[in-house]
Amino acid sequence: MPERTAEQIRAEIAAERVLLDQELSALQRELRSWAPFAVAGLVAGVAGAVVLTKGKATRTGVKLIWKLL
Repeated sequence: MPERTAEQIRAEIAAERVLLDQELSALQRELRSWAPFAVAGLVAGVAGAVVLTKGKATRTGVKLIWKLL
């Protein structure tokens, strides 16, 4: 079995690093594409909690804002 030289090992590591960097970039792009939905869900949850706990005046205000949108 032939021994690998240091240069061959370095080349293999560099190639693997390039693939890992590409995969990391793809994952980061995917996470960024989901971020607006996560923020919208969080805002909706907080707004829902406020409406349920604050009573009729808040519900009326939320309905008014929703109509304006």
